[in-house]
Amino acid sequence: APLSTATTATSTAPSSAVTTAPPIAATAAPTNSFLQFEGAPIELQLNTGLWLPRLRGNVTYGGAGAPNLDLSTDLSLDAMEPSFYGDINATWKSWTLRVTGTSFKSTGSIGATGAGSFGSTAFVAGQNLNSSFSYWTAGVEAESWLWRPFSKQEFPWLEAVANESLPVDLRIFGQVGGRAFGIDQSLTNAATGSSSSFSETFGTAYAGGGFNIYFDTREALGFIKRFDVDVGIEAGPVWPGDGGLFMQINATGTAWLNNNVGVYFGYENLRQNVNTNDYELNSYIGGLIMGLSVKF
Repeated sequence: APLSTATTATSTAPSSAVTTAPPIAATAAPTNSFLQFEGAPIELQLNTGLWLPRLRGNVTYGGAGAPNLDLSTDLSLDAMEPSFYGDINATWKSWTLRVTGTSFKSTGSIGATGAGSFGSTAFVAGQNLNSSFSYWTAGVEAESWLWRPFSKQEFPWLEAVANESLPVDLRIFGQVGGRAFGIDQSLTNAATGSSSSFSETFGTAYAGGGFNIYFDTREALGFIKRFDVDVGIEAGPVWPGDGGLFMQINATGTAWLNNNVGVYFGYENLRQNVNTNDYELNSYIGGLIMGLSVKF
């Protein structure tokens, strides 16, 4: 009887230890990188922003003898015009496909400081000129990061590292894109009633690159999960016309409040150089931008 009792006690203790150990191991959660967002293999991100641009540059309309008019001092088209700017992104592994667009309109009235013309509309000093300039654009861009110097997955063709924790992640990226943009500009001489206008839709294909820097801010700023800095520049030819150029420059910072919602602030600049049908425009539309980013 004593031997039987000892045997029972001995067999009960190990049995208890074996049955309680696995649940402890099973409930240990993995440490996820602050760069990893929960969700589907394809991540969607919507950016909606308020853009505060101004128009700058000069325009000639009417051939070789037409004057070069400053869009600010001669036509008073340089007022800040709040505009909507939006894009939607789909990211899969190292690739991002983006659809983007915006529109802009500026009007102005000013007394002519000298004699000149716009199209068939002539004016002399002192006559009141009413001007308008409208612009829209929509495009598609494809982007891929090419180098991550701080990551174990330094290049996109290497195997991804699960749950890699990086306090800072730098990504150098390349980008190609295409877009259409439309320009409508008019001038009316209020003294004579004469009016001239130009309207054309252009296309461009462009390439460029830039960098993204992602900062893990969970410890330094508890209410912000991470902070992103994104800088890019792209350029390409424009058609129709002779020697046209399109250029896009942007720099933004995004504070992610959680895995899905962030607020951003930065600068956006769209430059257009077109020359067609006796109309030559060298301009840029640029200004601060701020908005909301949502991942889903």
